[in-house]
Amino acid sequence: MANAQGKHITPKVLKGFRDLLPESMIPKKKIIRTLERVFESFGFSPIDTPALEYTEILLGKGSGETDKQIYRFEDHGGRDVALRFDLTVPLARFVSQHFSELVFPFKRYHIAPVWRGENTQKGRYREFYQCDFDILGSDSINADFEILHVIRSGFEAIGCKDYMIHINHRRLLNAILAKFGKEAETQKILQTIDKIYKVGRDEVVRILIEDEGMNADTVNGILAILRLNENFSKDGVKGKEIFTVLEKIRDEIEDKTAADELLTIFRNLEKCGVLEHFAYNPAITRGLDYYTGIVFESFITDKMEFGSVCSGGRYDNLTGLYSKNAVPGVGASFGLDRLLSVLEDKQMLTKKNSVADVIIFNLDDSFIADYYLLAQRMQSAGINCEIVLSKSKLGNQFKLAERHGIRYALIAGGDEFDAERFNLKDIFSAEEKKAISIEEIITEIQTNKKVNS
Repeated sequence: MANAQGKHITPKVLKGFRDLLPESMIPKKKIIRTLERVFESFGFSPIDTPALEYTEILLGKGSGETDKQIYRFEDHGGRDVALRFDLTVPLARFVSQHFSELVFPFKRYHIAPVWRGENTQKGRYREFYQCDFDILGSDSINADFEILHVIRSGFEAIGCKDYMIHINHRRLLNAILAKFGKEAETQKILQTIDKIYKVGRDEVVRILIEDEGMNADTVNGILAILRLNENFSKDGVKGKEIFTVLEKIRDEIEDKTAADELLTIFRNLEKCGVLEHFAYNPAITRGLDYYTGIVFESFITDKMEFGSVCSGGRYDNLTGLYSKNAVPGVGASFGLDRLLSVLEDKQMLTKKNSVADVIIFNLDDSFIADYYLLAQRMQSAGINCEIVLSKSKLGNQFKLAERHGIRYALIAGGDEFDAERFNLKDIFSAEEKKAISIEEIITEIQTNKKVNS
């Protein structure tokens, strides 16, 4: 590309942003479709909101650190606008604005890009996709329970079995801090504790004592009741021990509501036979300011270094910022790009440059209409079909199919059309079935898709 002066512009993208080639976008779209099916199986409906919001809608709804990361500018009309940093705050604005049009409980999902000007690292970019799902208008603990089930179902559907969902409760943390007379300093203390996996326990203690001016006995007391001692585990508390630990914490605090809710959640998970994928983790606090109840983060157990790939919690006051209708809510978000990075690292993604299941070779341009008629029959059966647009040597057409990663090639000329019997080559195995009907070809490809889906 050349500019007005005739000089070519160097093609490049901003730091933290990236182009996605088909081999990256195909598995991404596949996971999106999979998660959409999971969300809809629980009755969640899709919505969309603008990428740009008035800045006042977004500021002060995440955390001080998040506010610094917002992409903010003045548009051509002189309006102060910003790119959304997540999908939850726009949801609160959406629900407040369309309150009279919605039926509650309102269950929505939203899969779209968000932007944060944060430091980039493996699996973390400045433009990234979130896959959000929320229940608005219910303060029942059963709504929290359902969100956890959707997370579990999402991991199972994408074929990832080695995952753990770590759960905590902001009100439980508040009750523990109240025990030490620190309820007025809840936010800064919890945001510091939330960093314990990144910076370590000693650094958390140092920050709270030296930077925040807290008494050493108070800090150690808070961490002790949270079981964040020198030997704390990043794996959290699992199995039957969950109930022992939570019962003991319950006995030590005045407000027992949050402990009771956590115990109810874990007992129901045990009853459903899925407790093995859940843990109570006292270090999970979720740094965003708007969380008010249960919070959770999910990890791939052998790739903990990637961080949480699905997180969320309850936020009962967020919509009250925009209207008199304070709607309780709970939800979670799969971080799609980080999840893809984990799956790629685990070699769970199939690299393909094409979504086609079969390619129809072009033996002669005079057959082009016949090729499209064959393609229509396969497409009607749910088979993605590509047609070679120009006649060339068969060897070149096979190379094209191999480069695209297309498994099947359908080969047909004049005699095959007359007999309505065609040749199907499995490029991966080099096996070829000759003189078979289009119905047999469809069955062969559909069977393979089911086995490999």
